[in-house]
Parts: sequence; C-alpha cells; structure tokens
Amino acid sequence: MKMEKLNKIRNWAFLLSLGFALTLPYGCKKSDDPAPTEVQTVNFGVLLDMTVSDPETGAASKAAIEFALSDLNSYAAAAGRNIRFTGTLADTRMDTTLAKGLLREMYSLGITMFVAGPSSSGELSAMAPFVEQNPVVVINTNSTSIGLNHAGSHIFRIITDDSCQAKAMIREAVAEGKKAIIPVVRNDIWGNSLVHAFTKGFLAEGGFVYPGATYGPAESSFTSLANTVNAQVTQAIATYGADKVAVLALTLGEIAGIMTAAAPLASAGLVKWYGCDGNVQLNTVTSDNTLAGFAFKTGFIAPIMGIGDAWSTPEFAALLSSKIALKTGFVPNVYALSAYDATYIMGLAYLAVGSADMTRITAMIPQICSNYDQMGLSRRLNASNDLNQADYIFWKVMHGPTGYYWDKFAQYMCMTDRFILRWPY
Repeated sequence: MKMEKLNKIRNWAFLLSLGFALTLPYGCKKSDDPAPTEVQTVNFGVLLDMTVSDPETGAASKAAIEFALSDLNSYAAAAGRNIRFTGTLADTRMDTTLAKGLLREMYSLGITMFVAGPSSSGELSAMAPFVEQNPVVVINTNSTSIGLNHAGSHIFRIITDDSCQAKAMIREAVAEGKKAIIPVVRNDIWGNSLVHAFTKGFLAEGGFVYPGATYGPAESSFTSLANTVNAQVTQAIATYGADKVAVLALTLGEIAGIMTAAAPLASAGLVKWYGCDGNVQLNTVTSDNTLAGFAFKTGFIAPIMGIGDAWSTPEFAALLSSKIALKTGFVPNVYALSAYDATYIMGLAYLAVGSADMTRITAMIPQICSNYDQMGLSRRLNASNDLNQADYIFWKVMHGPTGYYWDKFAQYMCMTDRFILRWPY
C-alpha cells in the first residue's frame, strides 16, 4: 500500500491517572521487555467504515471502543499493571482492497490485535488469508455472513451469523401471511448469503420469491433499481394481492437512497417493507420526514441480534448506549455496543497472557468469552468461533408527537423458533 494511505490512520489514547506513558511499539517482531518502571503501551487496530456504507455504526463503534479502552486502563491500573491500552483507527470505506492494505500497514507498524472491524463480511473474508498466515488476532463485531467458518483460526465473531436472522425474517413474513417477496440485495458476500438462506427457507414454507433487484456496494443512484422493484411489486399484487406481498431490503445504509427512489412510484408503497440488521436504528431513515413517512406507511420493520429482549435492555448496555448517543448523536445498534465487549475481551486476554504471544492470546479468547456477559449477553463461542446463541429483536419505524423514531416491536427466539409480539402494538 502506498505511504499516503497512512493519513487515513489516526490514533487515540487514554492516559487517565497513569501519568506519563512511554509508548512502546507493541506487537513488533523485535522488542525488549519494558523495565518495571515503564508503562507498556498495548495498541489495538480498528478497521471500520467511517464514511461510506455505514458511518453511523462506525462512529458509534469508535465511541464504544474509546469507553472500553478507558475502562480497561482503569482496571489495569487498579490491578497494579503498568499497561496502557490504546487504539489506532483507520477508515476502510468498506473497500476490500483498502481494508487488506490497511491491515498490512498496521501489521508493519507492529499492531497484531484487531477489534470490532472490519465493518463487513466481504472485508473480513478478504483479510482472512493474511490473518491466518501471520501472528494476528481479530475479534469482529460486524461480519455476520453465513458460512465464514473460522474454526481453529485467529478470527472470532462475537455476534451470531445470519442463519438465525434469516429464520427470524421468514417467521415474521409467514406470521403476517405473506406469499410473495421481492428482495432488494446488496451484491456482496453478506447480501448474497442472506438472500440465499431466506429464499431457501421461505420456499420451504410455500412462499414465492421474485428475482428482485441487486446493486453493487459502490452504487449511489437507485432510480433504475426502484423501477425494477416497482414493476415486480405491480406484478405480485396482481397475482397475490397487496396484503400478501412484501419487499425485503437486504441493504446497509443504502436503504435511505433506495426508499427515497421508491417513494414516488405507484406500487412500491402499497406493500409491506421488511429490512435487516443493516437498517436497524439508522438515523438517516427517521430524520427525513419524506423518507420516514414512506418507511412508516409501509410498516418498515427489521431484525437485529438482541441484547436484552423486546421489553427491556440490561442496565450496563442501556447506560453505555446513552453515553454513546450523547457523544456521537447516534443511538448505537447491537454491533456498535459489541465493539465495547470486543475491546474489553481482547484486553483481558492480553492481561491474562501477559505478553504479545498471539498463539496464547488466541487460545485464551474462547475461555474468556465463555464467562463474559458484561452486557447481559453471554459471549460464549461455538465451534466456528462465532457467538453461540442470541435472540433477535425486531425494530419498527414509529410516529409520535416528536416525529418519527425506531422502537422495539417483537422478539424472535431462535432456539425455540418462536415469534413474540411486544404489546400494545
């Protein structure tokens, strides 16, 4: 990667009450043990999309990591450990080539532990060969693509893959009597694996899935796509009736542009719209009255892995959410909140091992996850190095005296295949 890419990397650190800290090149291939009186700097790499497809989650994740680093440093100081945890952030723009290059660049600077990012399954898949061939460890909180099995590897996803999300979407559609679905799909490894899982399951329930429409991750104009969707909705309404038809948006932040393009069209607003975890709690959906009005009119509802349930949020997660929202202006979704846990778990693994031994840190992470539930959610991993289990919470665009907003609507219990509505909706 060219050196000018380095200006995309910026560093933040928390000194707290540790006083002057001598920054050491943690993770370098050649380094001396710090003297007892020195403070050792342990630097985590953070590769997130901060500007393109999902900047809201990027900003909220960054804030969550900052809070985790602060808490880690307080914990280390209280334990009498001369360690200062820091993070180095780079904006990947959700570009797989850029993400790989930034990973290599950070590694060349001695950074070997990465938390939260990258922001997509495509980026993680692209980075995986380098991670596996080098002493690098990743705890990810954004990649959910089905089939990225990292069993025995240096990559851990402390969130569930999309197999349960697909079941949740199917159960919601069946419960509402939908017979035909028109999918709108981001054409990448995540979108394609999720629409495949949904289609397979929905067909098994006796439903029908239209060809729908796909778009590339770099696309920003959605007029043609909206017209394609509108035409298929018109056809489906003629065959099944409007109440039996729905649009399924498997998108990230592009949902705002897609809905804006679809809103003026004759048929698109006559049917239900479902979303996915890439849409939940997006401020861009509720902040524009025209867009939010379309989302409200079409009953826009989307599931995401849950912390707590549809009725309540555990105290620590609720407090952290409030702090992040105050700092960034964005209410964090579960993946941004999970960035806190990824950072803290990595820090605990380093403290337990006491050195930059990536083999031992890799072995320690599943053990820590098995007993870690800071958010009220167990981070126990399965054999694929993914989160073992979690329920899904559906969020819906609502309207009240102060305008449009997201609110919890229902809960899907993956282990029992149960869909529970939150009343009084």
